Amino acid sequence: MKTKIQLLLPAILLMTAFAFAGKYVANEFGFAASFPADVGHTQITPDVNSFVANGPGGAWVAQVKVTKNVAMPEKITKEFMEGKLAEVLKGGFMTQTGSSSYTTVQGNPAVLATATFIINNRNTNLVSYSAVADMKLIFVKSQNRVYWVAGWAIQGQDRSGIQQFLDSFELR
Repeated sequence: MKTKIQLLLPAILLMTAFAFAGKYVANEFGFAASFPADVGHTQITPDVNSFVANGPGGAWVAQVKVTKNVAMPEKITKEFMEGKLAEVLKGGFMTQTGSSSYTTVQGNPAVLATATFIINNRNTNLVSYSAVADMKLIFVKSQNRVYWVAGWAIQGQDRSGIQQFLDSFELR
């Protein structure tokens, strides 16, 4: 029995390595992250760029949205971060579940949250699904940028890669 377990462990580790094969580096936008697949880049507005990839089998989605030229206060407070989080939630028609928590990412203040939203579009044959999104907003005052790093999946689907993606995000 030990031999079988020992043989399976390298195979499991190898499959995980293939799922997150290297970091996607966006030098112009100052970040890198281990997306689960090829990344699609879209410029939404002159100040907002989005980077998206679907997880294996389309089970979940990974996204980094970079907003430039954000007016930052002298001191980035919890109230300021909560205000920006509220804007993100409203813009994505999301409802926050649970409370926010605060941390830093490479010395920059960040807020972590989980939210739900409804997916209802032509890609779902107009069937509505509840989706759960885990996210962090990172405030880089020196560049007047906010990074929204998020992963989501339809409720009940495999979300196992989302935290790994969120943890892989780094500023450059």
